[in-house]
Amino acid sequence: MSVEFSDLTCERCDLVTEHELHYAGRLLESVRCTRCGHRVMLSHQALLPAYLHDLEHRVASKPQRMYRRAARDPLAFLVGLPLAVVRQPTKFARELWSLVRR
Repeated sequence: MSVEFSDLTCERCDLVTEHELHYAGRLLESVRCTRCGHRVMLSHQALLPAYLHDLEHRVASKPQRMYRRAARDPLAFLVGLPLAVVRQPTKFARELWSLVRR
């Protein structure tokens, strides 16, 4: 799961404040106001099928994305490949766990 920040209008504060945007993969999972703590979460029933659809797209497009990276910088691609291969299962497990634990 990744976290980004953005200035948004909070439903509870009714002020423009910084919000934490929590992502599972490329899908927005929840938004939390850093001022008052108000949190808006997407429903589990909507998020899990959307995540699985997005994951399918990511897996299908992976060979093409890897080819572009290799063509752009072959040495960096080869040096980074072993760590990337080892890191992917953990990344997917973390994303899925963040959705399932809700």
